Amino acid sequence: MAYHLIAYFAVFLPAVILIYQLTPQKFRWMTLLAADYLFFWMLSGKLIVYLLAATLMCHDIGLWLDKINEREGLSQKERVRKKRYVLALGIFVQLTILLVLKYFNFFGENISALLNALSFHWEYETIEFLVPVGISYYTLQTISYMTDVYRGNTKAEQNIAKIALYLSFFPQIMEGPISRFSQTAEALWSGKAVSYENLKSGYQRIIYGLLKKIVIADRIAPVASKVFGNYMEYDGSVIAFGVLAFTLQLYMEFSGCMDIIMGTGQIFGVCLPENFRQPFFATSASDFWHRWHITLGTWFKDYIFYPVSLAKPVKNLAKKVKNRFGRNISKFVAPSIALFCVWTCNGLWHGPYWTYIFYGMYYFVLIFLENILQEPTDRLLAKLHIKRDGTGYHIFAVVKLFLIVNIGEMFFRAESVSAGFVMLGKMITDFHISELLDKLFRLGMDQYDFGVAVVGILLVWVVDLLHEKNESIREMTGRWKTPLRWGFWYAVIMIVVIFGAYGSGYTVVDMIYAGY
Repeated sequence: MAYHLIAYFAVFLPAVILIYQLTPQKFRWMTLLAADYLFFWMLSGKLIVYLLAATLMCHDIGLWLDKINEREGLSQKERVRKKRYVLALGIFVQLTILLVLKYFNFFGENISALLNALSFHWEYETIEFLVPVGISYYTLQTISYMTDVYRGNTKAEQNIAKIALYLSFFPQIMEGPISRFSQTAEALWSGKAVSYENLKSGYQRIIYGLLKKIVIADRIAPVASKVFGNYMEYDGSVIAFGVLAFTLQLYMEFSGCMDIIMGTGQIFGVCLPENFRQPFFATSASDFWHRWHITLGTWFKDYIFYPVSLAKPVKNLAKKVKNRFGRNISKFVAPSIALFCVWTCNGLWHGPYWTYIFYGMYYFVLIFLENILQEPTDRLLAKLHIKRDGTGYHIFAVVKLFLIVNIGEMFFRAESVSAGFVMLGKMITDFHISELLDKLFRLGMDQYDFGVAVVGILLVWVVDLLHEKNESIREMTGRWKTPLRWGFWYAVIMIVVIFGAYGSGYTVVDMIYAGY
């Protein structure tokens, strides 16, 4: 049951809200937990055992770490060593389950290919694993909880039901955001009544998310599917249009689903962490990733980047480089090694495909180059009397970054890395705008679809521009007189109902990030 389907926002969610509100406050957490597990059961059936196992492990490791902290007679060094072993055990078990279910076949097939290339003949037989929905998301949440308890940032929770509620909250189980225990657990447990303000604001955000998802993303999805599925038949101009369609589809869908998720959380008084902050107004690759899938980026920063960059072997290597080459080079050693680990994990997190690994390496190289070229670039701009915060340079940086993002998404979506390079080559050497104009309305969208998509994209761009300027549409409309305010939101609802890409002629488009 996807978030954008009527069964979710018009049946399941209202039913949960009603039952939750009718339940006495001290038992409301039970209503939420029951809704969470019912939702998960409808999506994954008996695979719910994996979620139960992750919850039990998360709870027990936390208590074990706490017990070591309270044990008398241990030196600080011995205490840290024991806690490190316990944490390593918890992370190992959680990651092993994830790696086996999602990546076992990938590694098996590639090892087989490597051995065959070396004349050691071994054919790997694919094993069909059933993968529960949301495993990539709740696994990262279990690791963050255990690590935060280990670091002393979070007190181990005695009540396993509270951990179960934190890991399984139904709005975020499919696509995130990846929250920390300290961010959401207490709000989920508190059983606050659904207020009129939260209900109104929550559904407003859900409606806006539906507009992005079913009016825009689902309408342009056929273009991306057709172009990427038949790229050899098209020239570079058509491929570029297909790449642009996929980039916009991905943003509209993922951010739209986040709006639905955030709105649902708000209804229950749960403030989930934001996952997007106008990413296409970014001016560099690193800035883009501070604005896109924010919770994944901050998770990698806190639990991979900092631990790796502060690891003793990495620090020792940086010291050796400093002694031999000087500080100007050594200062990049630890951040670069940590950055490589982050982007390797980022690529693999999306799935067991070389295109995703290449995507991770693509951004590793870009951000690495940004880091080492920042000072020379600043000196060059100063010599040319160009200000980074000037309008002209800002526009140039935004346009450049938009091209970079589209190339990255092309490799992300391509059927293989080699296919991505073929598409890139066609865009460089075989680009004829007349070809695009001739095929424009034969790529899965007619004139009507094209017009609706363009208007919808412009509306979202205006809203993002206002947000970039710290203006809120909801706050702006909240200051309007009641008839005008209600008329505006009813108009938005009617736009979603009338122009949504569903019904005859449209295929239901699965949520992209629900598969990661």
